[in-house]
Amino acid sequence: MPDVGDVLDGYRLDAVIGRGGMGTVYRATDQALEKTVALKVIAPHLANDDTFVQRFREEAKALARLDADGIVDVYTMRETDEALFFVMEHVEGPSLQTVLRRQGALAPSAALSLLRQVLTAVGHAHASGVLHRDLKPSNILLDETGQAVITDFGLAKILASDAELTATHDQLGTVAYMSPEQVEGLQNVDAASDLFSVGLIAYEAFTGRLPFDRSGSDFHIQQSIVEGAFPPPSAHEPSIPLPVEQVVMDLLSTDPASRPSDAQAALDRLPVPEDDASVLRPEASAPSDALSAGRWAGGAAVVLLVLVGVYVGVRATLGLPILSVSSPSSPDTASQIAAAGQTVTERDTGRTEAFNTSRHPSGAAAGTDESENEQHPPAPTTDTDSPRTPSTPSSSESDTESPAQGAQPSESSAQPSSRTSKADEERSDVQQPSSRSVLSIRSQPGNAEVRLDGSPVGRTPLTMGNLEPGPHRVVLRLNDHHPLETTITVQEEDTTVVTRELVPRPAVVRLQVVPSGDVQINGTRRSPRSGGAVVDSLSPGTHRLTITSPLGQWETQLQLEAGERYQRTVDFTERVDLAVTARSPGGTPLPNATVRVDGETVGYTPQRLTLRVGQHTIQIEKEGYQSVTRRVLIETDMETPLVFELSPVSE
Repeated sequence: MPDVGDVLDGYRLDAVIGRGGMGTVYRATDQALEKTVALKVIAPHLANDDTFVQRFREEAKALARLDADGIVDVYTMRETDEALFFVMEHVEGPSLQTVLRRQGALAPSAALSLLRQVLTAVGHAHASGVLHRDLKPSNILLDETGQAVITDFGLAKILASDAELTATHDQLGTVAYMSPEQVEGLQNVDAASDLFSVGLIAYEAFTGRLPFDRSGSDFHIQQSIVEGAFPPPSAHEPSIPLPVEQVVMDLLSTDPASRPSDAQAALDRLPVPEDDASVLRPEASAPSDALSAGRWAGGAAVVLLVLVGVYVGVRATLGLPILSVSSPSSPDTASQIAAAGQTVTERDTGRTEAFNTSRHPSGAAAGTDESENEQHPPAPTTDTDSPRTPSTPSSSESDTESPAQGAQPSESSAQPSSRTSKADEERSDVQQPSSRSVLSIRSQPGNAEVRLDGSPVGRTPLTMGNLEPGPHRVVLRLNDHHPLETTITVQEEDTTVVTRELVPRPAVVRLQVVPSGDVQINGTRRSPRSGGAVVDSLSPGTHRLTITSPLGQWETQLQLEAGERYQRTVDFTERVDLAVTARSPGGTPLPNATVRVDGETVGYTPQRLTLRVGQHTIQIEKEGYQSVTRRVLIETDMETPLVFELSPVSE
């Protein structure tokens, strides 16, 4: 695969902007025209596959004849010694997936505008004989005006073509946005499949979520899509207009015949927004050079705190009294900010480290990496998301502070000391915490993301102090494990320690057999679904897979990881070319050894063979040597030659 900085036929590759099943998309510069474009380069391991190359060429032709504002333009296709690629329009802007992740559900008018734009573009593609078959938010870009532009027709099927160009290397579509027809493995999906995906995109745009739990395994997502028992969008967003909701639910019908007849039929039923609402909110677009009033205020507060800290530190070092520092508009700003709570994270080494839990406007903790919350946008900030009680100085800080340096008076003192300033007297009026409750959370396995009352606070093992007594909602998330949600009641002035075990997500196995045959997993027969594929959810670990067909048998051990997705098409009609050789224990070649396959003599070593996919018994014999019999699984990607080591017969 070319690297960033390479030049392909006059196009300099500047950056990778996307990867897919068929190849990689680069932002590039047309050096002749000094114009920014996008290049889609076919993956090297597919370049020698005639079917994929044909699909790639057909895709370019299909896109080139799509001329609509809502579909990315294709300029040309190139075939060089280095790569096969086509040149496309470069859309400068975020994807819908990025926008939904940042801001959650769109405003109803913006979501309606988006739905109309997508239906218009999809309708144009269908009228031109092109299906997308992989519609999802990441394939919808939003230009600088907030208008939707559909890209990546990498799985497009040319309706007008007589050729059946089907994918054999990857599953068509993305699981969470598949139609029931795609989930069931039907090859001849039509425009109704794209409309179902549009319905899922619209549902997420209006509500900020899909109509099923996407944190489960692929198997459970597929099961939810096929069953189609979706709650209406108004269950999550009551403001959605009833006519719009009816169109969305019709698009999500499990029966293709019950969906709108085409994109235009759905479009005709939708109201026209009163205003041309943009999908992009101001905060989702490029940041402005001008600072808002809120940012000025925040910056001023930070500068004030820094100056106060330097002032206090210098005077304390010199043994001078600390004078009051106040602002006319907010006389106690510094003391209020200083009352923020702290969280202590327990590291594996046993070291503790404190960090401030002040929230960003989105509700995430300061410094939190949002990439791990991609599928679950942060919940809106509520009163329960803010720190409960002020923190207090640690014992080590109070022990090192001498009375001459401004130490606080003892609790028994009735009057403040002579060194107490007016600012100190004002701080004494701030409400003190009623408790110092502590919550310690551990998980098996560790390093799980912790959300407390809807806000991310760290990873396990985690200890949080100064919490308000009472119930708190805790959610633990870890890749390849089911999320765990629980309510923990924190006792007043006590430490609550909880440990939770996270259940691994099952692996999902999808098997297609050609011609159809019997599939057994761990000795139990599995029945195929309506599309002919066997789909099963298995626990992590080792599983025995046996497939029997009239043309042969295929058997292997599967080592599955939590959340893994294993897909395999076993085609017993495929033939594999390989070679068989024999050698002595010392490595000396042994020519003219007899080769038998499944009991039939086929030649002498070194021998070239062509065998069907599946299990075969190969026996090698030579006079003066012990014969060797081996059960061999013949597969298209197996290593060759097969080497048999023959030991001399003991005299």
